[in-house]
Amino acid sequence: MIRSDMEGVSGVTSYEEVTPGASNYGYGQRMMMADLSALLQGLNEGGADEIVIYDEHFFGRNILIDDLPDNVTVICGKPPYRRDWAGGINQSFTGMIMLGFHAKAGTSNGLLHHTYEPDIADIQINGQSVGEIGVETAIAGEQGVPLLLLTGDSAGVSEAKELVPQCAGVVVKEAYCEWGAKCYPLTVTSERIRQAGRQAASLDVAPSAFHFGSSIQMDIDLRPGAYRELYEQRYPDDMRKSGIIRLSGSSVLEVWSAYWDKKLTIQREMEVQDER
Repeated sequence: MIRSDMEGVSGVTSYEEVTPGASNYGYGQRMMMADLSALLQGLNEGGADEIVIYDEHFFGRNILIDDLPDNVTVICGKPPYRRDWAGGINQSFTGMIMLGFHAKAGTSNGLLHHTYEPDIADIQINGQSVGEIGVETAIAGEQGVPLLLLTGDSAGVSEAKELVPQCAGVVVKEAYCEWGAKCYPLTVTSERIRQAGRQAASLDVAPSAFHFGSSIQMDIDLRPGAYRELYEQRYPDDMRKSGIIRLSGSSVLEVWSAYWDKKLTIQREMEVQDER
C-alpha cells in the first residue's frame, strides 16, 4: 500500500505547486509522478506482486493513471475512512509506504508543514502529538501493516523515524523553513527512491506494525474560525475545552472515522450557508 501526498515530493517548495488549479500545479504534479514512477520501478524490481495507491492529496485526483504499470491500482477521490474501511488497507498487505509526505503542523523549520487541513493546529493521540504521518501509520498498524518507507523533506522523514525508528527514509530535499529547502535533482532523488523501493519490497523481515493500543483518546486542537464555531455549536459534548475536541474509542480508525463523519456534516452545512 502506498499513501501518496504532494508537499513532500522532489523540488516542491510552495502550495501553489501542489494546489489543483493553481498556475504552478502542473510542475508539482510532474514532480510527484517522477517520485512515484521511481518508487513503483523499485518495488517491482524487488518483487512486488500487487500495489495499491491511496491518493491522499487534496481531492485525491492527482495521479496520472495512464503512466502506471499493470499491477498498480489507485484509490481516487479521497473516500473517507469508515469503521469498517481503513482507506483500502487491511491484513493482506505486507507493508505501507508513504510517498511525498511532510511534517506536522507547528514543526520548527518544517517545509509546508501542516496536519491535514488549515483548521487543525494539532492532534494528540493518548497524549502524543502526531501529524498525518502518525495517524496514517497508526491506522495501518491496527490492521497489522507496518510502515516500511517514507519519502519527503528532511523534517518529515525525521518525524517518521522518530515514530518508527526501523522504517527507511528517503530525504528528497533539506527543509530550511516553511517555504524554503535545498532541493536535489530528479536524477538523484529518483535513484534514491528506486533503490529504497526495491529494498522495501524484498525485505526478509518487516519491522513491527506501530499502533497506540486498544484504548484511544484523540484530542484535536482547532484553530479559531467558522469551522470551529460550527463544530462547537453542533457537537458541544465533544469539546474538552474551547477549541479542543476529545474523542475516545477502541482504535484510531474508529475515532478518526467518527471525526470525519462529523466534519463532513459541518462542511455540508457551511456549503448551504454559502449558497444562501
